[in-house]
Amino acid sequence: MMSRNSDLKSRPARTPPLGALKAFTVAARHESFALAAEELHVTHGAISKQIGNLEEILGEALFVRRNRRVFLTDRGRELAMKLSAVFQDLDNAVADFRGNQEPQPLIVSCEPTLCLKFLIPNLADLKSSTGLEVKVLAAGGRIDFRRDHIDLAVRRNDFPIDPQLHVKELAPEFMGMVCAPSVAKILEQHADSVPALHTRSRPEAWQNWRLSQPKSPRFASNVIYEHFYMAIEGAMAGQGVGLASIHMVASDLASGRLQALGPFKPDGTQYLALSASPYKTDTRHLIFIDWLARRMQAHIEKLQDVCHSTE
Repeated sequence: MMSRNSDLKSRPARTPPLGALKAFTVAARHESFALAAEELHVTHGAISKQIGNLEEILGEALFVRRNRRVFLTDRGRELAMKLSAVFQDLDNAVADFRGNQEPQPLIVSCEPTLCLKFLIPNLADLKSSTGLEVKVLAAGGRIDFRRDHIDLAVRRNDFPIDPQLHVKELAPEFMGMVCAPSVAKILEQHADSVPALHTRSRPEAWQNWRLSQPKSPRFASNVIYEHFYMAIEGAMAGQGVGLASIHMVASDLASGRLQALGPFKPDGTQYLALSASPYKTDTRHLIFIDWLARRMQAHIEKLQDVCHSTE
């Protein structure tokens, strides 16, 4: 009766599959099929089958099986050492290849109106100032970082923030009354003929404003828009007086498309940068956050000065 080794050697040789070689290398390092299965996230039976196939291809046993344990043969140990070096070279080659690829853009999810009115118009400055490539997604509320493949999210803390997220403050929210210059002239004579522009995405904005600014004018009627962005556009189109974030109307005030009716005031909320992973794991996070926080703070200081000068 032929032995296992002599039977294996009688089989024709062929090139072993990479998967079988990897399974053998890991099993050899542990001298355990069970530990190899755990490391490679497969079953014990899958490891046993891979190594059995490899032994059949090579024509000899690589392990001695005894008392439910496995022990490397001398030639098996020699092969394992050589294969370990080969797989290390493969890992290094892949790491080098990935290190030389084009950097992936930073994916940032941003509240829609802030995204459209502030972030997107400033992407060129972001690129020239920091070198970052950024892809922005307009979205609000809760974030699923894994599902949406998001690196960072910019949100206002008007909803419960998941305590497991990593949070950095960007800037406080400042609100103020704005309208088209033509409407500002009408207000001087006929305030009761101009409507206030409301939005369903911030339904309590006017109520909170009047609580903090009781001397604010009362307007003739209310016009309700579905979204904050639409209310700002309505104000620019002369439809009435809107409440707007200073961060979203900076360019419109600077160009004269909108006029501020007095200073902007903090409403008690903050803009935050949110991340599912620690910021130190990706320096792009910190670069983007620093740039955005500085730009938002600069707008607060500049526009507050302008508003105070017109009082």
